[in-house]
Amino acid sequence: MAGEMNPRERWGLLLMDEFPDRPPVYPLVTSYAATVYGCDLIQYCTNGATLAEAQLTAQREYGHEGLSVFTDVGIIAEAMGSKYLLRDFEVPIIDRPVISDYSQIDSLKPPDPGSNGRLPVYLEAIDKLFSTAGDVLPVFAFIPCPFTTAAGLCGVENLLMNTITAPEAAHQLLDVSLQAAIRLSDECILAGALPVLVDPLASGSVISRKTFSEFALPDLRRLISHLHRYDLDVVLHICGDTSMLVDLIAETGTDLFSFDKLNIVDAVNSIGDKIRLVGNLPTNGLLESSELSIEEICQDTLEKGISNPKGFVLSTGCEVPLRSVPEKLHAFINQGKTARYEKSPM
Repeated sequence: MAGEMNPRERWGLLLMDEFPDRPPVYPLVTSYAATVYGCDLIQYCTNGATLAEAQLTAQREYGHEGLSVFTDVGIIAEAMGSKYLLRDFEVPIIDRPVISDYSQIDSLKPPDPGSNGRLPVYLEAIDKLFSTAGDVLPVFAFIPCPFTTAAGLCGVENLLMNTITAPEAAHQLLDVSLQAAIRLSDECILAGALPVLVDPLASGSVISRKTFSEFALPDLRRLISHLHRYDLDVVLHICGDTSMLVDLIAETGTDLFSFDKLNIVDAVNSIGDKIRLVGNLPTNGLLESSELSIEEICQDTLEKGISNPKGFVLSTGCEVPLRSVPEKLHAFINQGKTARYEKSPM
């Protein structure tokens, strides 16, 4: 309709603590874009121009309100020496961690985003997306957080064991992972993207509240504090169950929290006066096997989330699955766009 806000304007008002016409609708369309574009995931994960074209194609098809630069959570660890298995039709997985002995940690250095591993893919994709659509659509760069990168450097089981038996080694790995995340974030921001910090291994589905407090939270604080020097807002996404961590999320300093398995009413009541919330359609609802009504669950999420005092973004709880049913994703996005704020902008 005439005079309707474009996505960048809608996000802009939200980030200024004002209510736009409605919440932005931003399902996490990441690798699923390759399916829409018709390329395999090896092409998508290794070629920035392909990643950008896939994102633009998917956005034109579905009309969601943001472009996502993301391949896999191991991209920093790989650039530091870990080996990842790239697959045509599944996301990359770790094949061989670079660290097998504590003595090797001293040799680790933060990678150069312009030349190491697949990090240049990010920068090429951001440049293409920002120059093509950045005036209308925000470009989000997904940055693996220190805890998740440390797991990619030594292996998940080894990192979890190290938090108990060798905490100094774990913190040493976290320190270099933090510097790597900072360096990649800096380059992505300079290229025109907004950071989305992703920390799936720091989920309550994987670690305890105590481990989160001692090994994930401190570096999240440091990373977010660094990013705030740019005078921009930061999104933190953690997959899985974060119900036992929700009060600690506010302590990270994040401006927006993208969540998965967390009751949205509990999120609003716990941190809604401090943090904008992003969530949280169950992604299995987009699969052929699901009997969930997309329209009903979308409406329920909107009704609960739109009351959040700091603002709300309608999204999925995690990445849109590669085998999602297009009609279901269309229904989710279209339903989300029918919402309207009743209150006047503050």
